[in-house]
Amino acid sequence: MSTALIRQESGVVAAGCSIRELPTVPWQQYLPSSLAALAVAPVHFKVSHEYEMVADCTKGYDHHNDPCYCAFRYVRTRLRSDDDQVFYQEEEYAETLTSWKLEDERWLVFREIIAGFDQDHIRSHLALSETMPR
Repeated sequence: MSTALIRQESGVVAAGCSIRELPTVPWQQYLPSSLAALAVAPVHFKVSHEYEMVADCTKGYDHHNDPCYCAFRYVRTRLRSDDDQVFYQEEEYAETLTSWKLEDERWLVFREIIAGFDQDHIRSHLALSETMPR
């Protein structure tokens, strides 16, 4: 169950992917500055990449090794051609889900969906959740 805080109109990660330690992650990128002091800061991260599609998952852990940050990114592409001879990949849909554990154990969840890259249609949503998004 989640409660909407902000709703604004105007963006699947597979398990079993390689995992590597990543020293720097922009974990505060979508975190509203007014809520930054309430977020538990991660001390280390693990990043998983999907090799068959443009997707990844980043998880941050606190000093007790409990999850306190989670970000999923996914981009769907399609083949396009300008002259029916040369084909290229074009983005057609993207989704980002970023969440931060707050000091009161709830999770602040930011979701952004880009449904049409050629139309600049971006939908974002900020909500509170009792559990970490999966």
